[in-house]
Amino acid sequence: MSEIRDNLVRNVKRRRGQLGISQLELASRAELSSGYIGEIEMGRKFPTPEVLERLAAALETKPFALIMGEDDVAESAAFYVAVDAIRERLNREMDHLSPKKP
Repeated sequence: MSEIRDNLVRNVKRRRGQLGISQLELASRAELSSGYIGEIEMGRKFPTPEVLERLAAALETKPFALIMGEDDVAESAAFYVAVDAIRERLNREMDHLSPKKP
């Protein structure tokens, strides 16, 4: 299996578990058959981009998140933590530079 397919299998199962939904419920939300969801989770089928979008919506996530690897997720998290820290620092600086209102 390819790395992207492995990631998809792991991420769909993980996200479905986080949401506490069955394959049947995921299939209903994504308007797919439960058999097709099972095939995806076994790595036998890989969805088209359109189906990947439907899966992501049904799993309340972004399509790219379903194919990201563990390292990608860790790097993304670190990036967003850094961006938030920069944003907070800029906000403090702007507050400091803004004239105080009487």
